Amino acid sequence: MLRSLMTISGFTLMSRILGVMRDILIARFLGTGMVADAFFAAFRFPNMFRRIFGEGAFNAAFIPLFGKRVTMNGCNSAMQFANNAFTILLGSLGLLTLLAIPLMAAIMLVVVPGFLPKAEEKLGRKAIEFRIPLRGAKAVFLQTKEGEASFEKLSVVKRGNPAFFEVLGEVFGGEVKAEGKEVELASIITESFKRNGEIEFKDTDTDEDKRLKIETARDQIFKNGDWLVNEGGLLRIPLPPDHDYAVFKGMASGDGELAIYNNDPGAYDLTVKLSQITFVYLLCMALVAHLSGVLTTLKKFAAPAFSPVILNLVFLCGLLGVVQFVEWRGIALACCVALAGFLQLGVLWWVCLRAGLPVVLKKPVFDSGFKRLLVLMGPGVIAAGIQQINLLVGGIVASFQQGAISYIYYADRIYQLPLGMIGIAFGMVLLPEITRLLHSDKEGEACATMVSGLEMAMIVTVPAAIALMVIPQEIISVIFERGTFTSSDSFQTGRALGAFAIGLPGYVLIKVLQPGYFARENTKSPMWMAGISVIVNIVFSLLLFPFFGHVGIAIATSIAAWVNVVLLWIGLRGFVVLKAENWRRLRGMVIASLVMALGLLGAKALMAGWIDAGPWAKAISTAILVGFGATIYGVGVLSLRVTSFSELRSAFRK
Repeated sequence: MLRSLMTISGFTLMSRILGVMRDILIARFLGTGMVADAFFAAFRFPNMFRRIFGEGAFNAAFIPLFGKRVTMNGCNSAMQFANNAFTILLGSLGLLTLLAIPLMAAIMLVVVPGFLPKAEEKLGRKAIEFRIPLRGAKAVFLQTKEGEASFEKLSVVKRGNPAFFEVLGEVFGGEVKAEGKEVELASIITESFKRNGEIEFKDTDTDEDKRLKIETARDQIFKNGDWLVNEGGLLRIPLPPDHDYAVFKGMASGDGELAIYNNDPGAYDLTVKLSQITFVYLLCMALVAHLSGVLTTLKKFAAPAFSPVILNLVFLCGLLGVVQFVEWRGIALACCVALAGFLQLGVLWWVCLRAGLPVVLKKPVFDSGFKRLLVLMGPGVIAAGIQQINLLVGGIVASFQQGAISYIYYADRIYQLPLGMIGIAFGMVLLPEITRLLHSDKEGEACATMVSGLEMAMIVTVPAAIALMVIPQEIISVIFERGTFTSSDSFQTGRALGAFAIGLPGYVLIKVLQPGYFARENTKSPMWMAGISVIVNIVFSLLLFPFFGHVGIAIATSIAAWVNVVLLWIGLRGFVVLKAENWRRLRGMVIASLVMALGLLGAKALMAGWIDAGPWAKAISTAILVGFGATIYGVGVLSLRVTSFSELRSAFRK
């Protein structure tokens, strides 16, 4: 098993390294601005389906059925079943794609509701009051759709200690009553302020002079004692980094329509446009998952594991050859996604053909075999895609904070490194292996395989999670902090990474435990467990986001992952049994990881000067920290007899 894992993990590692290179370039060219938020929101849809179909739900249903046919009826019968499934998948998902693309504007209303205006008002002669939440906002945008609008008594309210339900109103766009000091803006603007410039005001709480820069698409924005935005005008007020403002409010009058945002006004329309381009990737990934299932069932792991590499290669070519030279960077990246999907599909189809497993279109037949596939696949989509459903929920909530989608995306990319190398590899290897053992009436060996997989997963994942919790900012800073990605972005992304790391072992355990259900064609139990986990994630996201912003979303996702693990574990009692020796090994892993954490904290304090120095010193010091931590952990697990070189060699030969 270890050899198959090494093959998959090797290609997965290559894909992740290329993916990090891709994200470094995206961070350099896009940072965490409007185009980045729009692209990541648009890419989330097809990427979610890639992870669900390519790494879980479809194969959870298809591989046991396909494997049973191979064992009982031979390869020819199994390939007829595979061809029928391929044809029906292509037709149904092709139709779904054709329907979804023109309806994308409506779909995005659900996916990124935070990109919509926080307030829309029909203005008249009588001034009306408006107020919008500012928690996490980078700027305020005032836009007139027609006519003119004038503003007075503009002010920001500093963050106080509002009651829970008042804060929750920020998420749903309701009235916000935040107790705190109010700082007026309009009263300190002079009539000489006619172009882009700065508002100066004094914070009496701290006796500190501060400035807010004003940017506008028009001149003469201050006239006759009021702020004025001409027809079609846009006024932008960037806010200080890490500000403590809770509310922006003021009075508006005029003869036009006013929209007020705390996200860039163009973000929603751009997200819709990019999603229409990237959605075709869904169709390609479902078919790629089908071909991967055929190959992995017959123990041909290399091509399916290499498939994600193609996506990252296309991205890198697009970023280096096109994106950096054009203004329409979001469109170019979206086209890369669509192109990569067709290339991945073409490569895997060619590999199947070369292996003597031609997958061809045929007249679709909705026979008992395909109906059984649908029955298993329905709940499997929910169960195996639980992490992605949680991330989707988090993304919806994150759209209410400017930049939060980008922070979560970049943090997700880093913790996906160990998750992809370990969790996904185990999911690909364990399912066909356990299916084969159970169909051969070798339940004892199947249990031993599950326990062995659990130990192998935890020996790598536990220290990785601890390290990501101890030095998250250092890792993010070294990888992404350049170009338009600032130190403030590193800090916010690092906070999210540390919170995601809490759930990393849980995410991997889900991948290890789910095959115990899927191999026995039981997808309903994981579905109900996944449903409970989703509810937990939604509740904690809404509870924590008003107080912790995007970090609360990451914490909620981690809590949901561990809830899912507990439910899966309870359901496998009697099948997966840990003996005293297994518990001893797990305790050893935790102890060695905690010792490593103490060592990292001490080394981090000693190297603080290097870490805060230039980019090269920062990179070298972070590499030393990672190497130092790995050394401590390696010595620890060997000293505590968690494993040995002879055991590793023996496992690899298997």
